[in-house]
Amino acid sequence: MALAPRELIRAVAQYFLGDAETVEIALATLISGGHLLLLGPVGSGKTILAKALARAIGGTFARIQMTNETLPSDILGYGVYAGGEIRIVKGPIFNNIVLIDEINRGPPRTLSALIEPMQEKQVTIEGNTFKLPTPHMIIATMNITEVAAGATAPLPMAVQDRFTASLHIGYVEPAREAEVVVLSDMLDQLDGRPTAANPPRFDTGKIYVAQEIVAYIIELVERIRRDERVASPLSTRAPIAVYRLARALALLDGRSYVVPDDVKKAAKPALVHRIYLKPQYDDVDPSIIVEDALREVEPPVYIRGDA
Repeated sequence: MALAPRELIRAVAQYFLGDAETVEIALATLISGGHLLLLGPVGSGKTILAKALARAIGGTFARIQMTNETLPSDILGYGVYAGGEIRIVKGPIFNNIVLIDEINRGPPRTLSALIEPMQEKQVTIEGNTFKLPTPHMIIATMNITEVAAGATAPLPMAVQDRFTASLHIGYVEPAREAEVVVLSDMLDQLDGRPTAANPPRFDTGKIYVAQEIVAYIIELVERIRRDERVASPLSTRAPIAVYRLARALALLDGRSYVVPDDVKKAAKPALVHRIYLKPQYDDVDPSIIVEDALREVEPPVYIRGDA
């Protein structure tokens, strides 16, 4: 039986011992039909988070280690010619939860091949188009310390903009780390095998979003676009990501409508990774720019009902 939204949070938190907001945003990203970019050091529980999500929804899991030699066919699949016919071998992208480690190490051709499945929820192999399973989410990791040091290239903007949300995952506090050590045997046994035949379908289309809330989202994004520290304007995917993530957060909270606090909670995960700074401001944390916008833009105090 499919778990209720709040039960999903508890099911994931049973294995991922990081902070609760990380679990909530990860699940909201999944519910919204989006993809998640995880930024942080190695060994911080990113694989456990992905596996726990797959287990909680009763879905399948696959892990891909990206290198500069990874081909599109290694992820998407390929065709095999036999007896005058083409047999399609589907790649690991055809799982519910797909973890791509160190995504920015991939060659341009392979990264470009991810745009179709991320944007259109489908894959084209040998001229044949295949729909991806529902739900479907790519969870990708990127070591921003290596990027800042010039050891690896940053992720292309066209790919990074396709991620609905991003999260910084650090190491847990010492007290929580002791729990990880004690539970390490159980965590090592966590795999990607499905626990249910049919993963749930999440419907956020019925979550009501008032016009005032939409205007609030647009005003936040416009404030960031006008910020003198920002090198390039946020694309329209930015307000769409905030909108969809806010609806999913409302669903997780058991509400049928979005409130300003949902937007505030969605803003950083949805916007930070989309902000590119001018060279003279490269010492500024993009999250500061989102915080400035949240502080300067007044949220709506009156929201009309769906009459």
